Amino acid sequence: MKVKVKKIKVKKPGLRIIKTSLAVFLSMLISYLRSPNATPFYSAIAAVICTKPAITESVTMGKNRILGTLIGSFMGLIYLLITEDLMIPDFLSMILLSLSIGLLIWIITGVANIPKSVTIACVVFLSITINHAQTDELALYFALNRTLDTLIGIIVAVVVNMMDPHVLKEDINELPSIIKEDIENIKDGWSE
Repeated sequence: MKVKVKKIKVKKPGLRIIKTSLAVFLSMLISYLRSPNATPFYSAIAAVICTKPAITESVTMGKNRILGTLIGSFMGLIYLLITEDLMIPDFLSMILLSLSIGLLIWIITGVANIPKSVTIACVVFLSITINHAQTDELALYFALNRTLDTLIGIIVAVVVNMMDPHVLKEDINELPSIIKEDIENIKDGWSE
């Protein structure tokens, strides 16, 4: 009996794969060298999410992640400062965290009008509030370290993405209009 083997066509890794891998490595390295309290995991995740095929996508994603990171980390810090010395049972803590996520989503979508920042804000908020219980680090320093780790990944991803001369040539003209449009959307959301 003959077995017919189908040929599998395998593509070689493209530039996006190479750029993402480079952004992850550089983000983790910078985070690692920055502080013994750093967690390169957060830098790596941010780098993966923010490395996009086009610079304009990467810049837009980077801005949304920066805004979401700042809002999520601020809310996480507020939560830790309020609850840090309280002996809250786990079940009640889960309820409070869930209600806080609802509040965070409302602030981002209903107040700040930056809905594309919701996911990262919630992830950063939860990474700060849930993971802080496993450390002795002060709430402020913990929130600051998580924020810096995430920002490192975002910035490195955008910079690495700009290193592609083909993408840069095609997208560079679109950057000013995208940035201006985002600023107008934020101003419109706050003036309503």
